[in-house]
Amino acid sequence: MSSTWQHFLTEHEPDMFDLLRELVVIQSGTGNKTGVDLVGKAISKALDGLPLTCSIIHQDQYGDHLIFSTPAAECTNDKKSGKKSGEKSKQNILITGHMDTVFPEDTNFNGYREDDDKVYGPGVIDMKGGLVTTIFAVKALAASGHLADLPIVLLFNSDEEIGSPTSIPILQELATAACCALVTECGGVSGEVVTGRRGKCGYQLDITGRAGHAAFADRSKASSILELAHKTIALEALNDLKSGLVVNVGKVEGGIGPNTVAEHAAALIDTRYTSEADGISLRQEIEQICKEPVQEGTATSLSITNERPVMVPSGRNKKLYRIFKDQADLLKIPVLEEFRPGVSDANTLAGTGLAVLDGLGPVGEHDHSSKEYMIKDSLPQRCRLLAASILELSGPVVLSEKKLP
Repeated sequence: MSSTWQHFLTEHEPDMFDLLRELVVIQSGTGNKTGVDLVGKAISKALDGLPLTCSIIHQDQYGDHLIFSTPAAECTNDKKSGKKSGEKSKQNILITGHMDTVFPEDTNFNGYREDDDKVYGPGVIDMKGGLVTTIFAVKALAASGHLADLPIVLLFNSDEEIGSPTSIPILQELATAACCALVTECGGVSGEVVTGRRGKCGYQLDITGRAGHAAFADRSKASSILELAHKTIALEALNDLKSGLVVNVGKVEGGIGPNTVAEHAAALIDTRYTSEADGISLRQEIEQICKEPVQEGTATSLSITNERPVMVPSGRNKKLYRIFKDQADLLKIPVLEEFRPGVSDANTLAGTGLAVLDGLGPVGEHDHSSKEYMIKDSLPQRCRLLAASILELSGPVVLSEKKLP
């Protein structure tokens, strides 16, 4: 391995944490377009001067998406190979990360704090630490003279925490020209990286009953809230931890006051499953529960709000993991394989058939909470691992479709 890029990362370790602080103190909840766009500007500034072309995909409601590509990645058509015009070569190494966090604009969880071992702050591992990992790995490859010749595409999207509603088509399009995808979501506390994830489907349940005065209600009242209570109990009974099925009625609302019979009620439901077959079966059970009313005079409608396919721990993903594991061993960085319950943009990329490895960002815990922290040593470690593995991927063992199992 070239020592130049390693020297760069050692020399610029303080700069990694300076950029991390800069990103973390920007409030960038998904709904805060101004804040997310400020994160994008900081990323663009950090990558300024490198052999990268930047494309900005403007969004009205959410932050703008950013795509950076090297000169080698821009040439996706190879006339000498006999490919038809517009046919893509599937050579690119796609690296993705999201700029938004789960914390709303009015959150009390703000600021950046360090002690000897850890860094604390909103998004420090989910996933601003991952953004820093990507940026400094790329900067190190540029410093060593490799970057311009590597077919790398970077996507920084703005809406992952709400299911990537505007960036899923972008992920799917970029996947068509890629040989593999690397996602810098946070690593596990023992060094885990992710070869598989559960699938997810979100639902909205809407129930209509008959409005009335509570004082005159009898046993025949058609309360949407009471119907929702029956539905909630039946839905929660579908949980099966042994098979990895999760059903959570996470948000409910309904009624206008305690002295009225509620005409309308609604709930948001989250489901997780380890195989697409389980997801289909679970959906059928949910639809059956919602089909028949328990309270006469009520009606229920069910709609899908968001969906992520299962990230199957495929042979392709495992081959990609082995490449990273070999580099980690050389660098003496702890790395383990993990099947993770949560979802990410890696699910979408895996759903296209692409080889994907996730969890490549720095290590920490308690993301999505005010206890979120990152282990400091893991940030430079993961920068080194990503840079080394990109070089390995771009060499003789590049993941072509033919070479993957």
